[in-house]
Order: sequence, then structure tokens, then C-alpha cells
Amino acid sequence: MTRVAGIVLMTALAAVPSFAQQSTAEIRGRVLDPQQAAVPGATVRVTNQETGTFRETLSNIDGAYFIAALAPGSYTLVAEVPGFKKYSRKDVRLDLGHTTTVDLQLEIGNVAEEFTVTAETPLVDLTSKQVGGNIKSPEMVSLPAINGNLAGLIALLPGIVPTLSIESFGADAVSVNGMDTRNNNYMLDGANNNDDVIGQRAGSQARVPLEGLQELQVVTNQYDAQFGRTTGAVINAITKQGTNRFTGSGSLYVQNASLTRRDFFVAQSQLPKPDTNNVRWDVNLGGPLVKDKAHFFFNVERVHIDRASTINILSHPELSASPLTLDRVWNTLVRVDHQLNTGHAWALRWLRESSPQLNQIIGAVTQAAARDERYVDQTIVGTLTSVLSSNRSNTLRANFTREHVTLANPGFDGNGHHQDQLKPTLQYLTFTDQQSPVAQVRVDNAYEIADTLSWFSPRHHGDHDLKLGAEYQFAGARTEAQDNANGVFTFRTDVFFNPLDPRTYPESLSIRVPGALNRYQKAHYVAAFLQDKWKVSNRTRLSLGLRYDVETQPILETNNPAFPDPAKYPVDRNNFAPRVGVAYDVNGDGRTLVRGGFGRFYDKTHFELISGIVTASVLSDSFTTTQPVGGPDPGPSNSQKPTNPFLANGPVVDRVLLNQLFPPGAPVRNTGPVYLDNPDRQIPYTDQWTAGYEREMSPNLSLSADYVHVRGRDQLMLKDLNAGLRTSPARTAPLVRIYSATAAAYAAALHLSPFVDAVNQPVNAGQIDYDALALQLHRRLRSNYSVRVSYMLGYSRGNTSGAGAPASGFQVLDDMRLDLNEGPTNVDRRHNLVVSGQVLVPRTGGLNVSWIARALSGAHFTLTDAATDPDRNGTAQEPLLAGTYTGVGKNPITVEFQSKRNGATGPGFFQIDLRAGYVFRLPAGRSLNAFVDVYNVTNRANFDNPTGDRFSTNFLNLTSLRSGAVPTTVQLGARFAF
Repeated sequence: MTRVAGIVLMTALAAVPSFAQQSTAEIRGRVLDPQQAAVPGATVRVTNQETGTFRETLSNIDGAYFIAALAPGSYTLVAEVPGFKKYSRKDVRLDLGHTTTVDLQLEIGNVAEEFTVTAETPLVDLTSKQVGGNIKSPEMVSLPAINGNLAGLIALLPGIVPTLSIESFGADAVSVNGMDTRNNNYMLDGANNNDDVIGQRAGSQARVPLEGLQELQVVTNQYDAQFGRTTGAVINAITKQGTNRFTGSGSLYVQNASLTRRDFFVAQSQLPKPDTNNVRWDVNLGGPLVKDKAHFFFNVERVHIDRASTINILSHPELSASPLTLDRVWNTLVRVDHQLNTGHAWALRWLRESSPQLNQIIGAVTQAAARDERYVDQTIVGTLTSVLSSNRSNTLRANFTREHVTLANPGFDGNGHHQDQLKPTLQYLTFTDQQSPVAQVRVDNAYEIADTLSWFSPRHHGDHDLKLGAEYQFAGARTEAQDNANGVFTFRTDVFFNPLDPRTYPESLSIRVPGALNRYQKAHYVAAFLQDKWKVSNRTRLSLGLRYDVETQPILETNNPAFPDPAKYPVDRNNFAPRVGVAYDVNGDGRTLVRGGFGRFYDKTHFELISGIVTASVLSDSFTTTQPVGGPDPGPSNSQKPTNPFLANGPVVDRVLLNQLFPPGAPVRNTGPVYLDNPDRQIPYTDQWTAGYEREMSPNLSLSADYVHVRGRDQLMLKDLNAGLRTSPARTAPLVRIYSATAAAYAAALHLSPFVDAVNQPVNAGQIDYDALALQLHRRLRSNYSVRVSYMLGYSRGNTSGAGAPASGFQVLDDMRLDLNEGPTNVDRRHNLVVSGQVLVPRTGGLNVSWIARALSGAHFTLTDAATDPDRNGTAQEPLLAGTYTGVGKNPITVEFQSKRNGATGPGFFQIDLRAGYVFRLPAGRSLNAFVDVYNVTNRANFDNPTGDRFSTNFLNLTSLRSGAVPTTVQLGARFAF
């Protein structure tokens, strides 16, 4: 198998230099005479109407022509051949990632004569089985995007569930195919823009300003073999490039407290209205360096936000507040494109964003437990594109991406990075106080080179659009962490500590010992692919693809008896991914397409999913230990002081005792959870089946419907090799490690005493199934209006929550009991409806209205009771009995619960965002658009799920808004363009 992979890879590398369609478009068709007969030898030229760059080819003996490696945009199409008039057609729109089919019917005459054809560009890509859609720059800047980020726009397409965040700037994410938000592939100008550490659960690596984007393509299913390393969506964006005219824009967006209503909890608690402020401006300029040859584009964005972060602590109303989080963002984009001659062109693009975020309120915390985030993200890509012949083109692409992030509390930043000198964190039953335990710095770099050959091969039992390519990426991440070095004390209630009241003492302490963490993870990714779009007949095209991926993450498997040779870390070499599909032109007129396909898609292993193997070995110089081991101290629950020496004096860390048990300066026995790698660990994958229909109902209106089935297998989960049983079902009963045969053998092989805590091992035990019906109606902007309606009816379920690499809360001893873990995944939303559009009001001179309306079913959660542990496995995750449950408190809700994981459904989401503006037409092609945005027009309170733990005083009581939810907010804006 490895030998076969090597042959595929070497064949692909032999094609260097090469070209990939990820950031470009293609056009194809036939040159015909008036009787529909083929016209060979015709010169076909396409010229970009904005930049003047052009490409030429000759029609073959069947009259077919094909031109790849074209920048998306509007083109003029010209055909010339002796005996016929010169053919000319303007405004042929080529979309990102699409192959547009345009047949050219010539007229008999002299080539010096010219006739012009006027027609709309076809909406349907007759060559593709892919499911998804495209969003262009005019739509991006005309819609009311609440935070100026991509996620809300990506989610205009069916099947995409957004997680909009105002908690962390630019951290919006999307879930696709019922999969984790990590599992998407963000590409910018054809190059990698992903986070190799945490995946894409916070969006792309470097945030892309909307004003700097030309077009966005989202492929949710059946992406061709050139796309890999994802089981979710391919989110493929390209930046703007300069043209032969100096063009640009300047925009300003302003919000403040006077334009914002108090949110639900601020109003309910009668808190002062926060003095919010939001100012965002953006300036860009593009133009020629050399007309028809070289062009530049520059964009700079400044975001200055003082945003409210509501704190709602029911047990201590005096702690409730609405403090401000401060965002101070600079985003800079520079791009240069140069066509050296008809056969060669190069481009260079650099994007950098600095985004410090101060006084963040993350989760149920007090102001004293706020934290800061400081990000500097950047990505640079260079391409060299060459035309080898009339039917072959190729490009060499190199890319670098970096993230430098500090996540810490203000004290850590202010005392020279000494987390152990700060006050401990106090974790009460429903909130956290006194200090944030977060303290880490991370730098991760990724280097990528990618090559692909694009080759149009006619007359081999039909036309073949071939792509053959290879790519290599190296990623490395350096993490320095002191999280929990200050200590985290956990209490059984929300009552503040009173040294005279034993019930208020902490019942456990979690703390990092013996020193700070300093670790480096790296990975190599190699891939090769072959993709053929085979035109079997004038109506039928087969899509045949094969991709092979190898991921290597070198890990020194020390102190792990499962690896006789510590240098022999697991490498999954069996990742062959076939892709097969069909696209059938039903009527032969290019307007009705039936499509379908099957494909296998492999994910990647994000560093954080297996970082415990590196950071929490059997012997470690930095790990987190919990005292007492085996469960909480029962004293406070029994109105007695705790007996554990770390708790007996209350929430004060005994550093002397700590240093005696865990001497700093050298690795010691890890008494916290140990992570041991699995020699059989493999890469998770999905199999996808789709069947769909697309119809061009008019030249500007299309309708599509696709059925999607996704079968996710080998999903990573954690198995405890040293599981235990409580001595009784009581919450405070000690957990006694049974010391399984596996754990016993491991300890004996290492000549160590028994493990005292969990021994976690990643296993490929997770399974996810997803079924959905995706509907989309899209009318592009013509006759003064556009509209897009997207709807998805879906169901994602499995024996895993689908969030990262979770454990099974039902494991008892060596049995993970995954049959009991069946239920909806965490990202399942049954209904997802989005309606967006724009209207240019006739006879008003410039009045325009646009909107986004979104409705989502609620997220799922589980009803449990942490006061008891019936199966005594230490997790207290057993679902309550099926039935109707109602909470108590200010905002209780009632839910119907099925007795299983995620058996309850929380509040749904509904929001309408509206923009009304007026465009003033100024001399010399300039314009000024003044507008008003109103977000959440109905002022609906979009609640987050309540806690489902009956032990909590907040059981089924709504205490927070969904991340990204806002009260009615008015924004004033203006955009000047020339």
C-alpha cells in the first residue's frame, strides 16, 4: 500500500510546476458553424475586462476549447477563424471554482467583420457534482453583517450552522455535515489559512476583511480530489486584485450606547446600561502599476470596540454586571499581480491582523476572573503561473501562515509571567471568582508548497479535464503554559468561604505542578491527487478522483509500554480517498442538471486533540494534579471541615507542602490524568453520498435540491485504561481505581506503582451519521433585486458528541458502553432557514434595502444529576428518566426529555438584521452610500442552553444569551467608492 502511495505521489511531483483551480475559474465550450457543425482551428481569446490580461487557445477537431487558470471576474470572449465573422461576447462572468460552459456559434462572413452576442452567463456548472454556492463582493458589502466577519455570510448557504461570537473577536465558526466546527478547510487565494492547533473552531487562522474579498466559494459536499484535510466544508476565498483603473473605497461604521438597547439580563437585573462603542473603518485602493500587465491592491481596516459582556449571577446579584471588553484591531492586506507575458504571471499577497482583546468575560465568571487575549495572525502566499500549451497550464504556489497568541489574566501579563504568584481561582457551583487560571503563550507556524497540473485532453473517448497534483505542509507549534499554576479550588455551593463554617470550605484543588509547561508539536502533511472530469457525451460528465494523504506527527513515545521503540509513533498510511460522481444535463440546454456522487474524505489530527500525549506523560515536568485523588473531600457536604491537607486551611495554596510532594526542576510522577498514545490510532474519515437537482428557472434564477448522507467513522474518543468505581453512588464517595489488566501491565513494564488517576488513550471508536435535505433558491441581482433562500432539514447523531475527542460518560471499567452514548451530536440543528436579499427601490434615485433573516432549531443538551452516580463510574453523566422537566428561578423553561445523551432541546434562534440606505451618484463614477443597519430588529432574546444538571441551583433556568446574540442595535454607516 505504501509503495502504491509513493508511485502516486512521485507521478504528481513529476508534473511540477503546476496549477490548481482552488483560486481560479475555467471556461470551456465548442465553436460551431450556423449548422451546429464543429469549427476546428478557431482562435479563442478571453480578456479580463478589468485588468486587460488575456489568454488564448485553439479549438480542436471537435470544435472544443478549454481555458483554465483564469482569475474570477467578467471577461470578453472573442473567436476568430477564416471564413467566419469575428465573434465577440462581453460580460461573461467566471465564478470562483466553477467551470463555465459557453458554446460559440459563428456566422459566415469575413473575419474583418464582427458581430456581438449579448446573453447572460449560465448559472449552472454542467461539469460539477459539488454541493455549495458562491458569494461575491457586492453581496458581502451590501448585507448587514453584524460583526464584519465571514461566518455569517458563509451561513447564507444551506446546511451551514454558524456560531457567531462577540466573546472573542473574529472567532466565529461554522459546522457543516453534522461535524465538529474544527473540521473545515479555510483557503485564501488557494492557500492554507487554518489553525493546526485548535482546528477551525474559532474560524480561519487570519481573519479576512470583507472589503478585501472578491469572491467566496463554499463547497459543503462532494468536493473534488484537489481538496482535502477536511470532513466539513471547503471555504475558499480570494482577495481583490487591482485593475487598469484606480479604484477604491472608504467605509465607516459607528455604534454606541445611545443606539443600543439593554440586553435581556441587564434590563431584568436593572443594571446600568453599559457605555458601549463600536467604530470600524476600512480604506482600500487598487490600480495599475503597468497597464494590462501589473496591478496592486491595498486594504487597511481598523476596529475599535468597547462591547458589553453581561455577567448574570443569580446567587449573588451584587456580582452581576455588564463590563466592557475592549477590542483594538488592525488588519492589513497587500496584493500585487503581474502578467510577465502571455505565458507567465506571478502574484504575491500578504495579510496581517493584530487583535488584542482586553477584559474578556468567558463563561459564568465575575469581573475579577476576566482574562485578556492578544493575537497577531498573518499569512503570505506567492504564486507563479505558466501556460505550457493551448490545453495545459500550471502554477507553483508557496504559503506561510503564523499565529502568535497570548491567553492570560491581567495579573500574569503584569507580573512578569508568574501565574503561581497570583491568587487562586475560586470555582463555585455556578460561577468562577477571584482569578482566571488561564496563562499561556503559543506560536504556531505552517509552511506549504502545492503543485497541480491542469490538462485538457480531447478525443480520448470524450473530453477529459484532468488535474494532477501534490502538496506538502509542515506545521509546528510552541506552547508555554502556566494554566492552573495559581490553583483552582472547587466548592460545592455558591456560598462564599467562611472559616467558621465547614460547609463553605473547598472540596478539591486542581493545580499545575511542578513547573511551567514548555512543549513543541510538529507535523508533516503530504498529499497527491488525480481528478478527471470526463465528458462521456454532450449531456453526461463523470467525475473520477483519487486522493492520498499522509499525516506524520513525530512524538517520542517514552514511558509507553505499547511502543517498544519510542521513535515508532503511529502513522496512518492507508488514507486513499476515491471520489466518484456524475453530472447529467437533462434537456441538453444547459439549464437542468441532475448530479450525485460518492466520496471518502479524511480529516486531520489537530494538535490539541492529542496534545495530552506530549504534555501529560507518566513522568512529567508539568502537569495538573487534583487533591484529593479519587473524588471530592466529603467533609463540606457533611458539615465538616475537609481532611485533605491542601483544603484544611481553606482556599489558600500550601506551597511548602506542594513543593515537598512535587519538587520543581525535574520530571516527577504524574499523579493527575495520564495520556498514553495508541499504536493503532488512525485518521478519522467520512463517506459522503449525495443526489441532487439544479435548475436554471430563468437567466438569473436557480433552484437546487440535494440529499446528503454522511457516514463518519474512526472518530477519536478517549478511553480510560485505569477506570474505577465509587464505593457508593454518592457524589462524594471515593473513586477506587480497579487497576485494569492493561493499566497493571503498563505500570509493571515501567516498574512503577499503580496509577492513581485516569490513564487516557485515544481510540477510533466514534461513529457519526448525518442525513439532510438542502434546498436553495438564488436570484442574482437583476431588475433591482436579489434574493437567496436556504433551508436545511438535517439530523446528526452518533455514539459521540462529536466535539473534539470526548470520553464516554458511560464507561464502566473497561467497557466504554458506547451503545448508551448514542444521541444527537452537539452541533445537530434540525431546521436551518436563512432568507437574505437586496432591493433597489425603483424611481427613488438610490434607495436600497437589504436583510438577513435566520431561524435555527435549538441545540441539544442532557439532563443529569451530579448529586448521584448510579453506575458508580465517577462521571455522574447518567441521564434522568424520560419525562417533562421544569426549572425554577427567574427564567425557568420546560423541556421534554428523552433519557439519552443530548435528549433535550434548548431554545431556538431567530434574528432579523436590516439595512436601509441611499446611494448618491457622484461625478466621474464615484458614489456615496449612506445607510442604517438595525440588528435583531425584533429585540428577541436568543438564549443559550441552561444547565441540565439538577444538582445545580440554575437547573433549567436561563442565565445567559447565546454567543453572538445582541439586543436591538443600530449602526450608522457610510461607504464612498470611486
